[in-house]
Amino acid sequence: MEEAVKLNEAFHSFTRASKSLEVYYEKLSDKVRYLTAEVERKNAQLKELQDHHKRNLRLIAMGEMAASIVHEIRSPLCSIELFSSMLSNDLKGTEHSEMANGISTGIKSLNNILTNMLFFAKPQKPSLKDVHLHNAVEESLKILAPLIDIRGITLSKDVPDEIISGDTELLKQVLMNILLNAVQVMPGGGELKVYTEEGENYFALAVCDEGNGIDIDNMEKMFDPFFSTKDKGTGLGLTIAHKIMQCHNGFIKAERNEDRGSTFRLYFPKKGVADEPGGNKQLKN
Repeated sequence: MEEAVKLNEAFHSFTRASKSLEVYYEKLSDKVRYLTAEVERKNAQLKELQDHHKRNLRLIAMGEMAASIVHEIRSPLCSIELFSSMLSNDLKGTEHSEMANGISTGIKSLNNILTNMLFFAKPQKPSLKDVHLHNAVEESLKILAPLIDIRGITLSKDVPDEIISGDTELLKQVLMNILLNAVQVMPGGGELKVYTEEGENYFALAVCDEGNGIDIDNMEKMFDPFFSTKDKGTGLGLTIAHKIMQCHNGFIKAERNEDRGSTFRLYFPKKGVADEPGGNKQLKN
């Protein structure tokens, strides 16, 4: 009888120990899953930082080359522009006046391209002040309104009156570039969504289109200077937008949507958040 009691007690002890081990195993498994997820998240962040660093190196190299090219082209172009203006004045009112004006227009276009090249070649120092992001978005959309209507695009927007620190004109240049790209990829119509997202220390403006979506092969090259999928594109628009966002201690992220189209997000640090140039090293997304 005594042996039976002892055996029973041993069995209960073993059962309790088994349950304790089972609970401990579950906790350990949860911990392993959590640590695995953390490692994957850190690896994803590390890859993003590495990609950003590589992109910056490419921009620096291309910027130095562009500055050198602009310097070489600007001098003779100024002479051509001067002679073109003189020729245009001399031919005013004649049958060749339109041809002279065409030359002047072409030179102005070249000058604009060179100005854009210098913009990304030399770091810009924005004049920072409080900017109502809602107003900047509204003004940009107002300019694009005729094009949006002609293409039959439905506009959906949800942009609260968030105040960010920035240079109004430079930010408008970024917004115009991103919004115009979204409109251009929907020649047959679609929905254009403009909305905001908020994180711990950042504020993001998202522009979502229903175009064909970004080609995966072009994802890493799209912010490189002179890269463009458009027949008549200079390939400087997104590069300049990226540069302007860096000057505001922010950055741009682009992704292909699961269903259709693409989404561009402009990340701004919240007012009062300390940051260094390069933005995404400090912002948590």
